[in-house]
Amino acid sequence: METKYDVIIIGSGIGGLTAASILSQVANKKVLVLERHFKLGGFTHTFKRLGKFEWDVGIHYIGDLAEGSMLRTLFDSVTKRGVQWKKMEEPFEVFDYPDFSFPVYGEKERFRSDLKSKFPKEEKAIDQYFKDVETFTQWFGRHFTLKALPAFFEKAAKLLGLDHIKTPYITTKEYMDSHFQDENLRALLCSQWGDYGLPPKDSSFAIHSMIVAHYFNGGYFPIGGSSKIVDSIEPIVEKNGGAMKILHTVKEIILDGDKAIGVKVDVQKGKTITEHSFFADEIISDAGAYTTYKKLLPKQYSQAFVSPLESLSTQGTTSITLYLGFKESPTKLGFHGENHWIFPNVDHDESYAKRNDLIHGKPPMMYLSFPSLKNPEAEGHTAEAISFADYTNFAKWKEEPWKKRGEDYNELKATITEGMLAFLEERFLGFRDMIEFTELSTPITTEYFTGHKEGSIYGLSCTPERFRQEWLGVRTTVKNLYLTGADACSPGVAGALMGGVAASSVVLGLSGTLRLMKELFQKSQETD
Repeated sequence: METKYDVIIIGSGIGGLTAASILSQVANKKVLVLERHFKLGGFTHTFKRLGKFEWDVGIHYIGDLAEGSMLRTLFDSVTKRGVQWKKMEEPFEVFDYPDFSFPVYGEKERFRSDLKSKFPKEEKAIDQYFKDVETFTQWFGRHFTLKALPAFFEKAAKLLGLDHIKTPYITTKEYMDSHFQDENLRALLCSQWGDYGLPPKDSSFAIHSMIVAHYFNGGYFPIGGSSKIVDSIEPIVEKNGGAMKILHTVKEIILDGDKAIGVKVDVQKGKTITEHSFFADEIISDAGAYTTYKKLLPKQYSQAFVSPLESLSTQGTTSITLYLGFKESPTKLGFHGENHWIFPNVDHDESYAKRNDLIHGKPPMMYLSFPSLKNPEAEGHTAEAISFADYTNFAKWKEEPWKKRGEDYNELKATITEGMLAFLEERFLGFRDMIEFTELSTPITTEYFTGHKEGSIYGLSCTPERFRQEWLGVRTTVKNLYLTGADACSPGVAGALMGGVAASSVVLGLSGTLRLMKELFQKSQETD
């Protein structure tokens, strides 16, 4: 077994995959990617049931992927155009409330005008909102870019007043309450809070702005499913002598003084687990800030920020996903592939407060997605229904084997499943009659496969406090060790990908970003 590489990447999520592809292509690095799951891809992998139903565990839609956009160029670069994207039909989202439904089209000015038509008394506030969303998005971009540069630049920017706006650390609720009078409008504008995992009173308005702006031009989905991403990147890594290994759980980062030089890994083969060590000049962790600092490194490397690290890793909620397989196409009920955000009332904070009613069969809200209608290559008809509840509801079964957690666990899942199906049937008559297959995933399953604390899918909580943390970014307190993925930037596939771009540019050196952009954009135009 080969043990020496140029770069070791812990985890094969999109942040790790992006860094692996970039460093293999641009710097000819020999990269080793280590994945604890039996599948590569992190939240970009897919799975099948009954041989025909396939679901994407993490990618439900991605914005800003029009031909020529920066994100599209980056995706085309890191995959060597190995992934084709389908724009979702319009409207691509619908916000469903008891007394009204609001369709969202992938055109910013249409979104703005539709809002004004529905809420004519709030026209000026709506115009200001669109300006502020762009201002906060730009602030976040500067904030993230400075984090990827040496500390000197961040400090200099602060002195010059270049890294902030007057109120960058406000919550979404604080912004909404101070700008809008109509509670229905406030609710409607916050409808996508599930994309970052926190309701208005807790979430950063900066991260809210990022998500809203991300979808101004609609949603996209990978043709053939999100597994096409890792399928495209793996040969790029292997071509340069690198490798991607599944069932390799990193349990410790090996240090020489205060410098990272390798990793200790539990390698599973059948029922046998053996320990191996791998070494490299640079280590990049896509395991998340909490796991990296609290599980893989000695305590002294996080002593200065242990309190925010703990609070940011537990604040917020975790998701429960019901995977659905249909007997026939959901187009029969009028769906065309759009996402539905469904809320029983217009107070998102109240809905969030009732999140644990889910375990009694009463969902507080729901997100409904149709992967088979977004993917023209889908074989079976599928949907995913997602809601929220706390990890503590499932924690007592966490040590039990996957798929063998006992009858009481199965009964809880059955109660949740029944409640979610009843919730959907109430809104879409005939929905249940079409269902052939169901399977419920809980946070302990997510934790088991990803290693993320309490099964988090968003990384550290996107509160205003998160963006005040000077220690949090690509660079760590250990030399030659870097973070990638959502915690290095922001949640979601696009945010995690940008974390991979940032980690790569840091490894490439001070001029890494310019060199990276130049070479990757050139490569994106090439064909093999």
